[in-house]
Amino acid sequence: MGEGRFAGKVAIVSGGSHGIGRAIAAGFCGAGANVVVADLVPADFFADDPRVVGITGDIAEPGFAERVLGTAVSRFGQADVLVNDAAAYPDGTLLDMPAAAWRRVFDVNVTGTFMLTQAFARHCAGRAAADAAVVSISTGSARNPRPGGAAYSASKAAVEIMSKVFAMELGPLGIRVNVVAPGYIDVRGWSDAHPDRAPEDLRAALVRSIPLGQAGDPRDIANAVLFLASAEAGHITGTVLEVDGGSNAGRFALHDHVSEAASGARG
Repeated sequence: MGEGRFAGKVAIVSGGSHGIGRAIAAGFCGAGANVVVADLVPADFFADDPRVVGITGDIAEPGFAERVLGTAVSRFGQADVLVNDAAAYPDGTLLDMPAAAWRRVFDVNVTGTFMLTQAFARHCAGRAAADAAVVSISTGSARNPRPGGAAYSASKAAVEIMSKVFAMELGPLGIRVNVVAPGYIDVRGWSDAHPDRAPEDLRAALVRSIPLGQAGDPRDIANAVLFLASAEAGHITGTVLEVDGGSNAGRFALHDHVSEAASGARG
């Protein structure tokens, strides 16, 4: 994705102040786009960049999505790409998670994504030739969950399914809808919010489960998002692109248990 690929385009990135979202917003800037960052916290990382405008608020709040689209139109004249990255992800087991925490995850990850996508689609549908793209961020745990992650995994599975439905509904309007599902991404250096959330032993275990042998970089996800939002992906919609180093390819963690004798067994 070279410089100028998105010249004249306007991208909205929810959750763009930190982590993967920050890398995505920076990627669009590097490719020539103007960017609206919508987040709970100010987009201070981009404070000196005239191509970026930040809007602070909660995507789960009614009316916020319309404010985001209004900001894009008033500042840059239109919106061409929406990236749904904002998410809530508190852990909690079935026995311990409060119902309010469960609802919050779905309010943000599912309903908030729905409302932003709806507002964006309505904006684009009013144009003669939309040529627009939505890319939502999911997770490999939508297919390969872990204990304590039911709310987050289930919410992202919902995002993937509703994205496929939206792809069918919006395709005739010239709006493509796709999903990027990251594996383990090390956001240290890209986030000022909870950069040490995962202990080192958990990080090491996650890396051991990746066939390529290393954690992903936020820019790996940004590259995938920019591709799906670009003209090069003009015939791709309704798909989920896994960017995980192969961690969801199969039971890679069991490779050490394959013995020479077992490898020759048949039947």
